[in-house]
Amino acid sequence: MLSTALSSGRSAAARLMPRGASPRVADEVRRALEAPSARSGADDIERIVQHAMSKVPFYQRLNVTAFEDLPVVSKPMMVAEPQDFFAVGVRPERLTSRVSSGTSGIKFQAFIDADRIARHRAELVGAYRYLGTDPFGTFLHCRAWYQVPLHQRASYALRGQRLYAAEQDEATIHGVARWLRRRPGTAIIGICSYIESLLDRFDALGIELPPGTVSLVLGAGEPSTAHLRRMVRRQFGIDLRMRYSNTENGVMGFTSTAGSSYKLDTSTFHIEILHHDSDTPAPAGELGRIVVTDLYNRAMPFLRYDTGDLGRFAVDGSGHTIPNVLAELGGRARDFPIAGNRADPRRASHFTIIEPVELIPSIRQFQLRQHDVGHFTWILNADRSLELEAELRRILDDTLGDIISCEVEYSDDTLHSGAEKRQTFVNEISDSEELLRIASARARRDA
Repeated sequence: MLSTALSSGRSAAARLMPRGASPRVADEVRRALEAPSARSGADDIERIVQHAMSKVPFYQRLNVTAFEDLPVVSKPMMVAEPQDFFAVGVRPERLTSRVSSGTSGIKFQAFIDADRIARHRAELVGAYRYLGTDPFGTFLHCRAWYQVPLHQRASYALRGQRLYAAEQDEATIHGVARWLRRRPGTAIIGICSYIESLLDRFDALGIELPPGTVSLVLGAGEPSTAHLRRMVRRQFGIDLRMRYSNTENGVMGFTSTAGSSYKLDTSTFHIEILHHDSDTPAPAGELGRIVVTDLYNRAMPFLRYDTGDLGRFAVDGSGHTIPNVLAELGGRARDFPIAGNRADPRRASHFTIIEPVELIPSIRQFQLRQHDVGHFTWILNADRSLELEAELRRILDDTLGDIISCEVEYSDDTLHSGAEKRQTFVNEISDSEELLRIASARARRDA
């Protein structure tokens, strides 16, 4: 009788899971995230290493016996010789792939086998349970339309999802609020500046949602701000959560409710923190390069892959590393541009600037620096052109306004180096948060 009941329970759980996903894996991921301290299994690491050494050309040529002796690989290496990193017999055209946006300086297409996709689906179920929201509930995705392939757009509505692409018009904002009210327990996930834009508009239009309307706000893609964290707490009564992910490997961790540390999914990834200038472990608690090994992608193994991010592990009371907790994530931050002027500053999204610039074919790479409110410099890897410079100034005028100066510098260098992740936008204003805080206080006073 008991075995029949347990079997029935497992069958019901399996029916809820996405295609190919395993309830066992979902539970495994949740337990790894909840564990105070956990490390990846030695057998799992050995299994993926042995697979690579026997099936993948790059690793077949190596004469190493220990995981720690494997070379650290980087995106430029894998882009230069992609066939070197496929398992023998793999046909990439039959695999699922993810394409990075190229904001780190290099566009990259990563390939994932069917078993890895199934595990990824189960990972998301386990992760959302860890975060305290229904993985089979409704989600409001805050991201740009250009990031969503055409074939996926209709599926959002069919699956009970909604996309918010940073529209500012009153009709759209009220439409989102009505949609949320009809779906209590919805999770809001997406790019931080898009979420912030939505919540700012809720405030501006006096929109209030009943308690329990939103069960989770999960930011990604850029750093959160104190302003966003305050709005999430005030409007929904919950803490903002953040995820750590990249296009190549997927979601690797989430912030805890207690602060800005990230709990890592050690059931799926082995994470190392290495010295800035060598492939040896950084001392416990010190900032270094985040290097990841995906334990399950057999078609295109990522072994000791340099993510281009910087971080440091948490340490316990005895000074020992806690291998499933990132105490700090650095080097992935993209600052926010400040629009308006110093008397009336406002936070803007740099994605609205990036989108039109990425459509200009003559620009190979670029970076925009903001020195002060209204003062900018473009750094371009492109042929010199007065027309191009005028177009870039026009883009700033259209997206931010009140432009006082806009300089253009040209560079023949590739705008990235080694593990350093290039930022497409850099905010050099030292008091930007203070400027925004004063402006917000003044606006509330005037209201």
